[in-house]
Amino acid sequence: MAPSPFEIPPQDDANTNNTSWAGAIPVAQGLYNPEYEKDACGVGFIVHIKGQRTHKIVSNARNILCNMTHRGAVGSDTRDGDGAGIMTGIPHQFFVNETSRELGFTLPPEGQYAVGNLFFKNDAETTAESKHVFEKIATALHLKVLGWRVVPRDSSILGPAAKSKEPEIQQPFVVMASASRRKFDEKYFERQLFVLRKHATHTITNKKWFYICSLSNKNIVYKGQLTPSQVYAYFHDLNNVQYTTHFALVHSRFSTNTFPSWDRAQPMRWAAHNGEINTLRGNKNWMRSREGVMKSEFFGDELDLLYPIIEEGGSDSAAFDNVLELLVVNGVLSLPEAVMMMIPEAWQNNPLMEEEKKAFYQWAASLMEPWDGPALFTFSDGRYCGASLDRNGLRPCRFYITSEDIMLCASEVGTTKIDPELIVQKGRLQPGKMLLVDTVEGRVVDDRELKLNTASRQSFKQWVEEQRVTLQDVLTKTKESGKDFSITLDDTSVHTDPRLKAFGYSFEQLNLLMIPMVR
Repeated sequence: MAPSPFEIPPQDDANTNNTSWAGAIPVAQGLYNPEYEKDACGVGFIVHIKGQRTHKIVSNARNILCNMTHRGAVGSDTRDGDGAGIMTGIPHQFFVNETSRELGFTLPPEGQYAVGNLFFKNDAETTAESKHVFEKIATALHLKVLGWRVVPRDSSILGPAAKSKEPEIQQPFVVMASASRRKFDEKYFERQLFVLRKHATHTITNKKWFYICSLSNKNIVYKGQLTPSQVYAYFHDLNNVQYTTHFALVHSRFSTNTFPSWDRAQPMRWAAHNGEINTLRGNKNWMRSREGVMKSEFFGDELDLLYPIIEEGGSDSAAFDNVLELLVVNGVLSLPEAVMMMIPEAWQNNPLMEEEKKAFYQWAASLMEPWDGPALFTFSDGRYCGASLDRNGLRPCRFYITSEDIMLCASEVGTTKIDPELIVQKGRLQPGKMLLVDTVEGRVVDDRELKLNTASRQSFKQWVEEQRVTLQDVLTKTKESGKDFSITLDDTSVHTDPRLKAFGYSFEQLNLLMIPMVR
């Protein structure tokens, strides 16, 4: 790929990864064995099923987050958290008021602009350079940055580790550059925003520390290396009564396999995760290998600007979110359908599952390997808000639905006070199942209905039958053709084929392992 035309001068301190650790597991002693340690992040969301926006959703989300403080972790100084944050819908009227009063410009109608929180290295000169590169990339993608808003926050509450790596946080307001377009094309706008997020991240982080929490016309993420109780105290926006939303998704982090840092806090851009991805190395390697053969009519020549799809240095949750983002923005799958593909239920040996669903999962398995945990994912794109538990089912997830059209979902019960008389349904998420609210249609979508509708959209069974090739098919065709299927050492050209030497195949390996396996 040709080098990017958007460059910024290198610096000696460019590699500024946040690697402050919150603590270590003690060694085995007495009756204690660290192998039996159980830990899990805290995730949850509250959503108005009919999509009505209020500030009460934001304030109730604070109770959920703070009541999952025990799910997160802190450092030796209790002000240093592993990470916490919140995802909400875009508070349109709040931003209209803020930009017209402070920045002097008027925002277009809701949905026709994007905003998000961006982390810059906390240095005025570096921030200015990074913003300049970001704006140049936006212009090249037919986008325009109307202005930047400095996020008001209280840095005095931070602990020493979080304070030492605290970024400068600013919000760009991005619109389509051409106001004369015949009709606003939301799908094209979202495509350009995705390319901007990926290309700006790859370009700027080559020289400076830079991270995009979110940049969307639907959702916004406020997060950091904070404790749950610090999130609302740190970000003043969340306490403004004009900040209204129809959903709020929160996360309290316990960093098990990566160090705590500002960018690794959750929620991510589309999802929040409780657990671990045990198949992570394979998932990342397979995704990287596909970049060489990947094609997209939707992205066209700009597909190369997205690579690598999985950004370096992120956690397993970030890797999952990177791939989920690509699948959804490409426009073929909706958010819940993409989650179905990445986290399939146990279908191979289930005689009770409908054939249509089995065919869908068979088709999906040929395109994407399962991201197996123990893992619970909550997710939202503004329209859908839901949760999915992987087929191992080793993470708890409880939910309530009230007569006031509120759904509350969290890692445990008791995260916020609800009058028992208002509860019309409650339960737990089962392995491989999905809990989903469609705020546009204003209803809770049944797991079976969702998956059957998805499986019935295309002829997945016919595709699998026509396109799949098995070893038995190869043997049958070979016998029908009358060809001899035997292999001899002479055929392998073990001494002359340079590819065998390049990949380390010896005479013994071919003779004792490979040829018997092929036969």
